[in-house]
Amino acid sequence: MVIDVHCHVGYSARRIDPALPRFTFEKNGAPGAPGFDSYLSPRLLSRFAWFFIRRWLGIPRGLKAGDEFDALLEKVYDRHWSAAPGIDRFVLLAFDEYHADAGRVLGPSQRRGQVGSDLYVSNTLVRALCMARPDRYLFGASLHPYRTEGDRDAASMLEELSAAGAVLIKWLPIHQNIRAEDPRTVAFLRAAARLKMPMLIHYGGEMSLARQHMEFEHPGPMLDVLRRLRADGEMPTVIVAHAATPSFIFQSADGHRRLIEALLGEFADAPIYADISALAAFGRTPWLKRLAANKAVHKKLLFATDFPIPVMLRSFRRLMDAETYARIAADPSWAHQDLLLKQALGFDPCVFTQARSVLNINAESA
Repeated sequence: MVIDVHCHVGYSARRIDPALPRFTFEKNGAPGAPGFDSYLSPRLLSRFAWFFIRRWLGIPRGLKAGDEFDALLEKVYDRHWSAAPGIDRFVLLAFDEYHADAGRVLGPSQRRGQVGSDLYVSNTLVRALCMARPDRYLFGASLHPYRTEGDRDAASMLEELSAAGAVLIKWLPIHQNIRAEDPRTVAFLRAAARLKMPMLIHYGGEMSLARQHMEFEHPGPMLDVLRRLRADGEMPTVIVAHAATPSFIFQSADGHRRLIEALLGEFADAPIYADISALAAFGRTPWLKRLAANKAVHKKLLFATDFPIPVMLRSFRRLMDAETYARIAADPSWAHQDLLLKQALGFDPCVFTQARSVLNINAESA
């Protein structure tokens, strides 16, 4: 079974649907923007990168956030996911809001330089999408470790997500403000270990969302925390998104090197992995080529796309014959192009199939 463990879904201004079965901590939608199950911030929609994303997605310039915008997004999702026969399941990801150190939730950021959230997607919404198509989607949850509600902390909310069938938890520390050493983070990771809930954590560069806490870009502090948890017998399964690669080849790759050394060394027999999502995107293609050539690390890699990030196929033209290149280029789905490219680059078959065991997907749910 081929599973894309890192696939984004989101809407510009999706209001809550009271008919959906809601998580108790999401009764009113986004804490920072009550009444919404998903939003894209004004800052995000004004970013330079968004100009290109709009063009790739076919969103007309000047179209405001709202129902028409979201209807177009829905068509894009359906077009690319339905035309990917080689991918059996997509893990659709929720995305929690930015939380300040004291736990205060910050809603959508209005402008550059203002700290806040660029993207929010509720667990309630993503679970509903997955329940509607269990043959195609798996529920990827997101819950900030600093989140509280009354006397409940994030660790107790995690139990509710686990009971609802979440297969992993997604974090993006440099955007959401998540410090690895914070006691709340550590408590959450211990709870994830007890519940056998894998963590998908982004380290390394970031191009789509605002990089608000670059002090959390390096995976080193998280690796230190995992060492302590492993010694205590309370280490969860962790998947490091994008293999902690930088956004461009000229940026520091120390975090990536440290991660690969750990995966092949002290954590060789531990449940720590890296996904290869977004490595066919502009700026990151050299890292995909290097990982494809490093056969020793393939047993620690998981297939993922980071959809809707498109594939920069031309960067790989010289690495395949003309027929293979033409076949991949003609594929209508970015996600399927990503799969076909990585298969053509010679990644071991285990890279595409071992997510099922890593995510604890049993035969019944498959």
